[in-house]
Amino acid sequence: MKRLLIVCGFALLSGLMFSSCTKEEDEPVPPAIAFNQQAGFVTGDVTASYGDTLRFGIILQGNGTDNIVKFGIKANDQVLLDSTINTQSFVFNFYTTKSIADQEVWVFTATDISGNKKEETITITGEFGPINAYTTILMGAQDNVDTESFLSFSENQATKYFQATAFQNQEKIDIFCFFENTVSHQNMMSLGSPGSNITGVFEGASSPDNYTTKNLTRFFKTELTAAQFDAIENDAVIIDAYNADEARKKASVLTAGDVYAIQIQSGLYGLIKVIAVSGEETGTLEIAVKIQKQ
Repeated sequence: MKRLLIVCGFALLSGLMFSSCTKEEDEPVPPAIAFNQQAGFVTGDVTASYGDTLRFGIILQGNGTDNIVKFGIKANDQVLLDSTINTQSFVFNFYTTKSIADQEVWVFTATDISGNKKEETITITGEFGPINAYTTILMGAQDNVDTESFLSFSENQATKYFQATAFQNQEKIDIFCFFENTVSHQNMMSLGSPGSNITGVFEGASSPDNYTTKNLTRFFKTELTAAQFDAIENDAVIIDAYNADEARKKASVLTAGDVYAIQIQSGLYGLIKVIAVSGEETGTLEIAVKIQKQ
């Protein structure tokens, strides 16, 4: 009787050992995802400025039995790639540029023919530039004797000048305000710059026509709303909004709610929101400005 109990105990132990081994052997083995570690590739979580090139090298490896049949890429839940493959190993290289998003979460997914899935993520955090924000700047058109027509963004300040003083600081002048409604030019309330070749608007020896230093500012009318302008806290959206190919030397027929992207002579990018327009040659223009810090 004692001997039987020993045998039965051994049999039970053997069964437990066998069951344990079977469980380990049945444990699913998903594909592996690795990132190219060579210089120049994104190898893990990183910070990046707007427009920086992000180079990815994705390396997939199957479990030796089940081929990888699907490979997917998402960025902030947007599907960028959903590819069907059939292989044990797969390498996928691509590059993109840093967007205006404060954070991009990239998700890479590999699935094999048995349904085993592996997912890896990389987070790109935006490292954007600071800006100067001016909530209201009131400018006068060319014949307004009470409100300045000229504006400078030098030295991280928004400084206004009347025509005579602007002439003495012409190397600093980035923008001027004017009204023009003639047979050949229906610009209405507008913004220009000394380098825009706008002539015959301001009169006298101190007119921008007579500047020896003529800074050029270019303007591009964006699709941004006033609310979107108000929400901007760094230079990413500002740079992204500017279109050099479509930019013009003046912003004309200004209307409340318009948002223009600008690039001034120094190379800095900014945005101008039109708040209010009043009058004609003696009228005023109220704007808000957000521009990169120097």
